[in-house]
Amino acid sequence: MKRVFYVSFILSLFFIACNDDNDATTEPEVVENYYALKIGNNWKYEYFQRVGQTDEFETMGIIEEVLITETTEIGGETYFVFQSNTTGNDSGSDFPVENGITTRNVRDSLGYLIELDHHILFSNENLEDYLISDQEWGNVYGVLLEGNENITVEAGTFLCNQNKIYTILENTGEIANGRDRIYFSDGEGEIFREYSGVNSILHIWEKRLIEYEIID
Repeated sequence: MKRVFYVSFILSLFFIACNDDNDATTEPEVVENYYALKIGNNWKYEYFQRVGQTDEFETMGIIEEVLITETTEIGGETYFVFQSNTTGNDSGSDFPVENGITTRNVRDSLGYLIELDHHILFSNENLEDYLISDQEWGNVYGVLLEGNENITVEAGTFLCNQNKIYTILENTGEIANGRDRIYFSDGEGEIFREYSGVNSILHIWEKRLIEYEIID
């Protein structure tokens, strides 16, 4: 009887030890962070303009530096504060981006990158068309395109998702010729963007990532 007890006791210790080992070797949960939303992450972009009707682009001398400075709680949701400092826009135009320091509050909402006013900036998993803005001259929409694309910019080559931005004209109900295209890379943020006029077949401006730092 004592032998049975001792054997059972030893087996119990064995299983407890095994369970402790399993707990010790359990890998930590991986938190997905497609948009690289973390305080300290920063990106530096340069803007380029198409030369006439050619395929060549030249720098506009405009530099935009973006830094996530902090988080803020609004309406029970956590937003990341993006601070942008833009220099080099000597023309004084507000397009593609004007000089100065600006901030915006953004968060990931079910795969959409949204601002405080729920304006959608990008979609990384939802293939449905989404409304960006409602203008007198037409409605601006975005949509995530299927598949990935390698995009090469000054900062390197990145595997990206692409959102296409288009306009449905109010007076005709037709889709305008112009298309913007935005490219994000998983865990590394915005990589590249094309800007078009509403009726321009060729895009006119480009925003390219030239430097970045992602905090581990």
